[in-house]
Amino acid sequence: MRRRPKIKELADSGIGRITAREDYLAVGASGRKWVTPSFIMQTLAADAQSSARVGFTVSKKVGNAVKRSRARRRLKEAARLAFPGTAPDGWSFVLIGRTAAIDYPFEKMIKDMRWALAKLAGNADLKSSGPRQKKARQSR
Repeated sequence: MRRRPKIKELADSGIGRITAREDYLAVGASGRKWVTPSFIMQTLAADAQSSARVGFTVSKKVGNAVKRSRARRRLKEAARLAFPGTAPDGWSFVLIGRTAAIDYPFEKMIKDMRWALAKLAGNADLKSSGPRQKKARQSR
């Protein structure tokens, strides 16, 4: 029988943490995401009985361990400031750090995070604008 890990929180914000691999995979499998220059936010909507949860990951493509840690720390702090009051209860989020997260302006990162939360909560990622059509060339 597998024991549930202790519930971690994101530094006095009331936002829970995702720590188990299966939870990361479940959020990724949902297919819902919002892309910004400094991170990709994936989400999984669930029951509103619990608080929002967030997990962080930064791949080796971003750089060495020092750069990855810096990107992860910046994402954690931005989430700590942006998520309370913005993230829907019961939802799970995974933030995937991109190379730009290392040097991206911090205030802009927080604004992007709030924007992504609002767009995902409003189902903007599910709306399709239809097939793209090429503009006809004008002959001269």
